[in-house]
Amino acid sequence: MLNVPLNVSFRRALVGQNLTLWHELCASIVHIQLNNTSDYFRWNYHQNGQFSVRSMYLALINNGYIDRNKLIWKLKMPLKIKIFMWYLLKGVVLTKDNLARRNWTGNLRCCFCTKNETIQHLFIDCHFTKFIWRAVQFSFGLYIPTSISHIFYDWLQGVINKKSKLILAGASALCWAL
Repeated sequence: MLNVPLNVSFRRALVGQNLTLWHELCASIVHIQLNNTSDYFRWNYHQNGQFSVRSMYLALINNGYIDRNKLIWKLKMPLKIKIFMWYLLKGVVLTKDNLARRNWTGNLRCCFCTKNETIQHLFIDCHFTKFIWRAVQFSFGLYIPTSISHIFYDWLQGVINKKSKLILAGASALCWAL
């Protein structure tokens, strides 16, 4: 059971799927760190954050989709790490569960703990990995990711600049090292 300090009441009791959805919502916001800076408007469909009719038009014809996967290819790091990160985003890195789907018969357990090795577990949920992400959080003020896409999208939301490329390159190097 999550222990989220929210003063929220509902007209109906949370049971079944609604309770599960509530816990998922709480888990997704528990890592958000608020600060005392004032809010500001940012248009996420343009690199500089400024609204333009052209960026609105492009967002509308592309259904609001911005391919942030292209960021991987612009990073200054070895090609093998770029390819690895692209595979990681696609969910096809050869973790033990993916190997088992290809009729591999080896041990399915994580090499750091006793749980089954999946992409989510190896790069996000494993206690060893969480220790490393906590060090990143402590050192750089970034909150601990809850999924692979979280690293690429939520960390970089609205920050398409040199700093975001450094953050992504660092996260890529960390994932590669795992």
